[in-house]
Amino acid sequence: MYRARQPVFNNVPRLPLALALSFVAVFVAQSLFPQLTLLFYNVGAIVPALGFGQGDRILGGWSPYIFHVFLHGGLMHLVFNSMATLTFGAGTFRPFGSGIRGGTGFLLFFFFCSIAGAALQIAVAPDLRVPVIGASTGLSGILAAAGWADGGYRGMLRFALPWGAFNLLLALMGEFSPIPISWAGHLGGLIAGALTYPFFVAVFGSRRL
Repeated sequence: MYRARQPVFNNVPRLPLALALSFVAVFVAQSLFPQLTLLFYNVGAIVPALGFGQGDRILGGWSPYIFHVFLHGGLMHLVFNSMATLTFGAGTFRPFGSGIRGGTGFLLFFFFCSIAGAALQIAVAPDLRVPVIGASTGLSGILAAAGWADGGYRGMLRFALPWGAFNLLLALMGEFSPIPISWAGHLGGLIAGALTYPFFVAVFGSRRL
């Protein structure tokens, strides 16, 4: 079993760092050129009311499932997700090892969780017309994966259960929730990450869990 006992922000692998910087770059571009907002949202924002096909998009109905992770609703949203990418992403990445194979596996895993989160959000809120954006669908899967990398099955539960319970609480609170976050998107990504990370590492990784 590989146990990732690394200090926070110590020697962050390049790929999680590049992913976090891509979030920042898109946010800066949108801030400097507000006219790009409609374009970015057309390409990346999940609108559950449009169904699984996601309507008529410039890059096709598939694009929001991937590109919603690059859009953020404010500075704190961006900071939180970027920090999570650097911390949990680093631990998740290391069992994949260096090289193209490992990097491909890490990105496929991240976007698989992102797609799962987006799909669950659409399924549970088919009437919601508010755009859903942010990297936390994929990062919820990364959180569960970091637990796997840190301590196997028990490590995964230690990381995933508190986040899952928090989002279930938000779901139970419904419209009375004080935090307008995509609990279904988080749970979809979390479940996908918890169930599939060992498979991705087995296929693409250089170290055994």
